[in-house]
Amino acid sequence: PQPPPSPIAGAPLRSDEPPAVQPGGPAQPGNSVPASVEPDPLPALGDDSGESGDSRSSLFGNFGRDGDNFSIVSVTRGLSTHKPMYFLPLSYSPQYDGAETEAIFQISAKQRLFATNFYFAYTQRSFWQVYNADESRPFRESDYNPEFFYRWTPPLDKYWGVNADVGIEHESNGQDVPDSRSWNRIYVAPYRSFGKSLVYVKAWWRIPEDDKKYPEDPGGDDNPDIDDYYGYGELHWLRQIGGKQQLHVMVRGNAAEGRGAINIDYTVPSRDGFLFYQVYLWQGYGESLLDYNTSVTRIGIGIAMAR
Repeated sequence: PQPPPSPIAGAPLRSDEPPAVQPGGPAQPGNSVPASVEPDPLPALGDDSGESGDSRSSLFGNFGRDGDNFSIVSVTRGLSTHKPMYFLPLSYSPQYDGAETEAIFQISAKQRLFATNFYFAYTQRSFWQVYNADESRPFRESDYNPEFFYRWTPPLDKYWGVNADVGIEHESNGQDVPDSRSWNRIYVAPYRSFGKSLVYVKAWWRIPEDDKKYPEDPGGDDNPDIDDYYGYGELHWLRQIGGKQQLHVMVRGNAAEGRGAINIDYTVPSRDGFLFYQVYLWQGYGESLLDYNTSVTRIGIGIAMAR
């Protein structure tokens, strides 16, 4: 008997699984488009067709199945990837070196709600000074980012193939004054794929908060000038190159203030396709909420679970 097919992303489908379909028609030989910008229709409730027992029973089956897709627009039944997920055990920054050298990790997922185009998503990024044994290896900063959004997906032959996310999000670091940071935003994020590339543009409006009545006031705005450093939007460009390697560039800033940031991630798939080797570069403001008004330069290496 023949061995069962490999469960890794990109492996041949079993004979009882339907073939993959790209937007606009059946997949053609040699078609290497890495991601669909329109979510696949969910099967009817109780219909598990097209999903193996392994993917239904494993929480991370969805993450593995989306390994070749752009996480921000990927959709599977149930829980799916959202923003990149990674662990960088080694990083170097002149601002955090020596005993303060940090490991960084980010987790992110989204859940489609009740077979609609509404989603709940959650992202967390942490900066861990794991090599600082003298101070019990502290977490310097963790940023928590829940969001709720609607994904607008018109027919592919309309509006030049543009889709969009419209949502509201909260981001905070859970610390006490004076290190407390938080803000709330309403955003619109149109996006479009171009073959092996994806362009995702996110524009936001910050929900105003009350001024502090005194410097240690826990109820006032912790970061009233954050727009001076983040600006009012960001651009993401993702491109698959050299096979299944991927380049992800994010730029944002406030041109009037002359401040901003650029983040570059380069990932290469592992042999089994479940993980990706990652090189991470950051330059500018807002790598973390605590550093929203501090310019940080950093290079890191590690692994990504989703990209």
